[in-house]
Amino acid sequence: MQPTRDTHATLVDLLDRVLEKGLVLNADLLINVAGIPLLGVNLRAYLAGIETMLKYGIWQDWDEAQRAIATRERKQKRVEEQTNAPGLEPERNLRPFLGSDITTKLLNEEEVKI
Repeated sequence: MQPTRDTHATLVDLLDRVLEKGLVLNADLLINVAGIPLLGVNLRAYLAGIETMLKYGIWQDWDEAQRAIATRERKQKRVEEQTNAPGLEPERNLRPFLGSDITTKLLNEEEVKI
């Protein structure tokens, strides 16, 4: 397979290609003074779109954690909306619902899949 050159490619085309396919940068840096190695650094950077990284399993844990946090926040917000009536202190309205069916149903809903 021979590389081809597109003379009409733009920066947008390049960015689209990098985000779709991904790019890995490896760099080794070694600092010497008078022939004695003082510091060595090995760098690796990945640049790709989220879908590409998830496809290859690079950010799977991060994605699952973010979805769990968002789901937990939505459930908590729904519980607060259901249990806190307007015009009354939240503590007075929340106490009767703790352990009730409404709270149990809202907290036991399945995680939202996008």
